[in-house]
Amino acid sequence: MRKGLPPTKGNLRNFCEQTERDRVEMSIRQPHQMQNYTDNGFKKIRTPPGVWKLISEFWEKNKENYMKQKENWPKGNTYVNHWDSPTYMISIEDGRLRGGGQTIKQAVWDAAKE
Repeated sequence: MRKGLPPTKGNLRNFCEQTERDRVEMSIRQPHQMQNYTDNGFKKIRTPPGVWKLISEFWEKNKENYMKQKENWPKGNTYVNHWDSPTYMISIEDGRLRGGGQTIKQAVWDAAKE
């Protein structure tokens, strides 16, 4: 496999090229549609204490599983270099994890509104 480039077997190269075209088009189009809050384009705030508590507790219960939850990127995706460097995520929505599922998801949303 060529370092830094996605595999080129079969139609994957076409998927990569199309995804890259879409990404570039979005980069051109999106700034005109966004309202920037800082020089970096976002508003930085502290995580509300209630949200931080819920997420921190969930992480402590499940952190040993994060390398088991490889992210699934669409075929041809070029946003991250997942073909050379896999990415991992633990979703609070995953009901198979301790404390995970719709209950904590709703609790996080509710705490964020406070």
